[in-house]
Amino acid sequence: MELIELERELMQKAGWLTTKLSEQKSLVIASANAEEAYRVELAKKMIQLKLEGEKVTIISDLSRGDKVVAGLKRDRDIAKGVSDACKSSIHSLQATMSGIQSLISTRKEEMKLV
Repeated sequence: MELIELERELMQKAGWLTTKLSEQKSLVIASANAEEAYRVELAKKMIQLKLEGEKVTIISDLSRGDKVVAGLKRDRDIAKGVSDACKSSIHSLQATMSGIQSLISTRKEEMKLV
């Protein structure tokens, strides 16, 4: 690969990295909001079941099995997964950029030797 092509590739990856870093902030916020909504609803359900006289030993299981609570947990897990995938994508881009930078340095050194 020619030096100019490597530099173009590096610039393209840098643009993608900037986009992913911007995206990551909103995904982390969405994940935190989903976690909060799940925990609040779970606590409400547990208190409701306790006030209804349900046995303490099964309140946790019943609360987590509630349709609303389970839906919020699913939403939380999805938001966390998307946020984690974005983070992995950022690391992958960084590794690729590092490799390209190494190739560019090698090509430049080779050009000096010729």
